[in-house]
Amino acid sequence: MTIRFTDSHPDRLFRDHSRRATFFRSLWIGAVWMCLASVASALDVSDYKWGFNGKVASHRFNVLSVLVNNPTPQPFNGEVQLRKSLGGAGTVDAAIVEPVTLAPNSSKWVQFYPYVTIEASYSAETWQVSWHGGSFPLQSPRLAKYQRIILDDPNSVSAKGGPIKFHLPDNLFPPFVTATDALQLVALDHIPRWEEARRQSFLDWVYLGGTVVVLHDVSGKFPDFTGPMSVLKSPLDDQMYGAGRIVRVPMTRSQFGDGELLQICALLPKNYQSPNTTEKTDDIVDQVDESQSVQRNPNPGYGEGTDPFKSNSFLSQLKDMTKPEHNWVLLHFMFWVYIGLVFPGCYLLGKKWSDFRIVYAGLLGTVALFSLLFSYVGQRGYGESTAVHSVAIARPLPDGQMDVSSWSNIFVTSGAYYEIRHNAFGSLYSTCNEYEQVKGFINNGAEAVFNVDIPPFSNRELASRTKIAFAGPQLTLTSSKMQDGRVTELEFDVQGLKRDDVEKQYALVGNTFYSLTWKDDALVMSSEAGNVVGMLRVSEKQNRYGNLYRYGYGNGYDNGTKISVSDRYGQMYDLLLSRSLSVSRETDAEQVRLTPNVVRVFLYAKAPGEFAIQNKRLAHQEGRVLYCINLSMSDAKTP
Repeated sequence: MTIRFTDSHPDRLFRDHSRRATFFRSLWIGAVWMCLASVASALDVSDYKWGFNGKVASHRFNVLSVLVNNPTPQPFNGEVQLRKSLGGAGTVDAAIVEPVTLAPNSSKWVQFYPYVTIEASYSAETWQVSWHGGSFPLQSPRLAKYQRIILDDPNSVSAKGGPIKFHLPDNLFPPFVTATDALQLVALDHIPRWEEARRQSFLDWVYLGGTVVVLHDVSGKFPDFTGPMSVLKSPLDDQMYGAGRIVRVPMTRSQFGDGELLQICALLPKNYQSPNTTEKTDDIVDQVDESQSVQRNPNPGYGEGTDPFKSNSFLSQLKDMTKPEHNWVLLHFMFWVYIGLVFPGCYLLGKKWSDFRIVYAGLLGTVALFSLLFSYVGQRGYGESTAVHSVAIARPLPDGQMDVSSWSNIFVTSGAYYEIRHNAFGSLYSTCNEYEQVKGFINNGAEAVFNVDIPPFSNRELASRTKIAFAGPQLTLTSSKMQDGRVTELEFDVQGLKRDDVEKQYALVGNTFYSLTWKDDALVMSSEAGNVVGMLRVSEKQNRYGNLYRYGYGNGYDNGTKISVSDRYGQMYDLLLSRSLSVSRETDAEQVRLTPNVVRVFLYAKAPGEFAIQNKRLAHQEGRVLYCINLSMSDAKTP
């Protein structure tokens, strides 16, 4: 008889089943990981462009264009974030978030609008684009105070060469004028295929002071602009549009040469580089300007802390307007009581009762009780209330709107997530923080919002740039008179502004300031106040104030007297005036000269309610605004 053994033993059957289960579980886990890997690699970055010409302006909002791809067969619908890191401090400021929807196997340009500090020039400031499951590091941007470009049609081959080396596809022009701060000159030889937002952004940029050079197209004729863009069909070769210029040159881009560009740029501010920058630029105009700046001033610049371009120049002063007044006597008393209860208190407790549980309970109870007491007494103030203090620079735009750059400090007594937004279009936000990560996120653009966590009895500073539907003061130059190149008479009719709200008023013609005084509801010239260098006193401030806090009132006291909020606002007028004229060192001040036949009026007044942050929890808001209004002297009735 032959005996055969089979694998029918229960243990063997269990092991076989277990191996099969393990095999299928491994397959399932592998499939899950493959799906996750597919999701993680749903996006990649194939190109990016800083600014308009590969560079950025320091202490300004700039545009960053990132080309993202979706190489997978699945659609992508999620958020792409931009984060900033600074040296060894790690991630700083709040994340900038943009929602992105991409069809399978497609790509699109996504634009961010970060606030860049001067440290970018030394590679201390780094940036990274990230999304769920992936990230892409960006090279640190290079610095250029002004940017000059020529626009290309992305759907056709554009000629290269010429004096303007930097080309930008017209579809990358930002749809918000608030992101065009660094742009100075644009050459254009075709009709861009812009949607309404980009078209209006471009026209607003020109109106605020940009220079557009209109060239012949490939057919040898000027482009036939229509609709709102028809303002570029100027009958004159050089015509003002608001504070900007429209220059028409009957040449194609290949014919347009260095001489023509230098002639156009003669009235533009010089492109001085950062004092520590040794990098040369490819733009012939920038090369000329850079060599001039080195010859004129081998050691230019404010100290690092007193540069009025730095937002901290405003934010530190605003923060000092509301500080919690802690009860330090009570805090010190509680501290010594706490130390005494821990030792010798717990030691004596153990001597009286030899039960260690009683000693531990006493120690833990003391720690818990005083933790709560210190938290309550230390975080609260006495008499403070939630408040917002702001300063702003406002320039009029067509159709009753204003371009507003503002700096604000928010002090809250109740900690929570706060939604910061303005009743505006194309708002840009940043905390300008260079030292710590901010718990919150920023979504810039058409429906901009800044969601941020603010602890109780603490501050949150921020800078913003917005386009607000507010006409502002309406000025009409009713009379003007000049003699030997100097202004001897100016009179302006003022509407839309209360006389009592205005704290300071000046007019700038050429490079000379003139004091204005009220006469009923009109402003008239009272005296000559001096040139730009003397008015801004850049060298004096540079030599007197060694750091940021000495630029103003410092620790909040002047000869033992607490500085009032009104006095602090008065102190910041010089900073705002310097910033509005793009003056951060004396060589800048020497170059400021308005276009002939133009007068610019500066009115420093209380901020209107239209500039306020739209949040009912931030009810008490106060601020000042520097209105910068350009007028043509040819419109006046000259005596």
